[in-house]
Amino acid sequence: MKGIIIIILSLFICHFSNSQKYDSWKIYHNRKEEGSFNLKKETTDERRVVLLNRNIEGAGFLVIEYTPAKDRADWIRTIAFFDSSDHSLREYNNTLFLRVQNSELGIILEGKQKVKIYSWAVPKDPAEAATVRVRRILLCTLYIR
Repeated sequence: MKGIIIIILSLFICHFSNSQKYDSWKIYHNRKEEGSFNLKKETTDERRVVLLNRNIEGAGFLVIEYTPAKDRADWIRTIAFFDSSDHSLREYNNTLFLRVQNSELGIILEGKQKVKIYSWAVPKDPAEAATVRVRRILLCTLYIR
């Protein structure tokens, strides 16, 4: 009897420890999935996405589809592009789904070999936002070839 109880308890523990959800996102370019990432663990990986110059010059778009683990309707999510010296190139506020035309993407990437895309969220309430520590999440690093 004790053995059965221990087995049942260990099954419940395994089930609930593996059911944790994480923020995740997908990167598409010209309707092709370039990468799928999540926050399951902290990584030193730069989440590399390589884009070809010839694919940026034509018609098309870059899509970032962000899926938070918890529904936070009262938070503002920002997705931003930064150059290699950490200067902000472009920011898009209040979005979980970002679609950037190739023409605009070409302007952002002009003269750069590497661009990092970050995301962060802050509460809509200014009083609460003042107490929250904002942490940037590296979504991916775009390399141009």
